[in-house]
Amino acid sequence: IVSALGVVVRMMQTNPGSLPLDTIFPTFVKWLPLQEDYEENITVYSSIYSLLSSNCQVAIEQLPVLIPIMITQLTNKKVDDETKTKLTEILQGVTSQYQDLTLKSITPDQAEILKQALAH
Repeated sequence: IVSALGVVVRMMQTNPGSLPLDTIFPTFVKWLPLQEDYEENITVYSSIYSLLSSNCQVAIEQLPVLIPIMITQLTNKKVDDETKTKLTEILQGVTSQYQDLTLKSITPDQAEILKQALAH
């Protein structure tokens, strides 16, 4: 499954218009966070970053699901520093642009993790 996700991510990055993102992306999000093959994380989250940066409505609609996943990954010891940096970058933008949505989507513990991550 992880390699299939990797293929989808690469397709989203190279030619997002060629995919029916409205059906593919929500299904893709259901497979997150990755439970194995953590080296795909940077590709996955870089793709999410690109979609959000381009104001992709399908990605924005998935933020209530994505935000807690990304915050949880910040404390996952199996996730590398490069990926954690990308996650922090995404969360900075999301928190800035969608503060109310962010706060509604997370638990108090996740809010504390997010606060600590954004303080660095």
